[in-house]
Amino acid sequence: MGTPSGHGQTHIRGLMRVGIRGHSVSSQDLAKWKDYVQVWLRAPGAAPWSLFLPPDFPETRVVTWRGPEGETGCGPLSELPEAARRASIRVWTPAIETLLTVAQWPGRGRGRGRLAQALPYLLEEQLLADPDTLAFSYRETDAGIFVAVTAKERLSAWRAVMEAERLGVSFCPVTLALPWRPRTWSCRFADGQWAIRTGPYSGFGATGLLAQVPAALRQALTEAVKGGAAPDSITLFGGDEALRLLIARDLGLPVIADARPIGDGETPGFRLSETGGAVSATGRAALRALRPALIALALVLALGFARTVFDWVRLSHEEARVNAEMTSIFTASFPNAPVLDPARQMRQGVAKLAARAGGAGQGFLAVLTDASPVLAGLAHGALTRLAYRHGAVRCAVRLANFDALTALKHHLMRNGLSVRVTHVLSHQGGVQALVTMSRRSP
Repeated sequence: MGTPSGHGQTHIRGLMRVGIRGHSVSSQDLAKWKDYVQVWLRAPGAAPWSLFLPPDFPETRVVTWRGPEGETGCGPLSELPEAARRASIRVWTPAIETLLTVAQWPGRGRGRGRLAQALPYLLEEQLLADPDTLAFSYRETDAGIFVAVTAKERLSAWRAVMEAERLGVSFCPVTLALPWRPRTWSCRFADGQWAIRTGPYSGFGATGLLAQVPAALRQALTEAVKGGAAPDSITLFGGDEALRLLIARDLGLPVIADARPIGDGETPGFRLSETGGAVSATGRAALRALRPALIALALVLALGFARTVFDWVRLSHEEARVNAEMTSIFTASFPNAPVLDPARQMRQGVAKLAARAGGAGQGFLAVLTDASPVLAGLAHGALTRLAYRHGAVRCAVRLANFDALTALKHHLMRNGLSVRVTHVLSHQGGVQALVTMSRRSP
């Protein structure tokens, strides 16, 4: 990777802030907020647009773009089509700005944090700048740790411009925009720079002239031959016949011209990040893919909250109305009693009245309901008297013997009653007794 150029000294423009001045909102403010909403609601499943940065970007703001439907153009970012502004954009950065390499780490599987700390030391022999000024993006594979190293200053400059334009972008070196297949290298010459891809996550950039093959490409091919990994051919993208013949003659390999545009293949393995980390999927891209679901969830939660608030207000008014009505009824029914809790006091008052009349849960009707199946089985004339007093039913019975009296008591108790037998008298005709029954307390 080359040393960051002096173009990176440009001051980074901060994010545009949109505010409300005074007590009114201008049409310009509303337009800005509309733009923000449109950017945030970009369709997650749509194919991204490609944006190719020149080597001296952002000092030179003229870029080249291509849409998923074949739309192409070249000009300043301000002239970017509206459809691109509403879509996700893949920004292809100059190949010379990013070092693509492979690192071997014996501590694989011990956590991303430790790997991120170890990368600067694993690659110190390949780095030409202070590691603190570099951003490391990486991807772990069975073949090793594939790493992309880019100057933080350059990334910050690119990102500042894109954020000022309110564009949803992901950055990737143009090296990985070149299609690749095994045993074949790919190359491209544009804007005075060469981009060479040598593997699924490897490649390099070099500056040079169109009239000669760069020395970096010759050296890379020599090392590949020594390592037994030399390509069988080279594919040239975007070059003319003269360039194809030049490369074939200088390198001694078959060179195949391919007129297809680059950047339309599969999703690249690296997305450059200012803070480093795995580049297979960035948090921003993941959130963008989840935006429709998040919006739907937010709407459901907002509607549910609004419905809850509405029901709470409605029930609060209903509670106040019912409480006032109960207070009025309680005051009219029990004029001498203080009003503390009208509902509770009213239930207690009704229970007392019902108990006094024999209609409460422990009253005459309740006890008689449990006792009637047993009393109905007595012989004619065995039940001589029935009375209710203080929550208990008293009945006088005349039975044949003591065994019949004991059986009667057991049957009543089995029906859930508390039974007490008193005033037992024996005579020639049998036994006479007073049986007091009440419901058992739960």
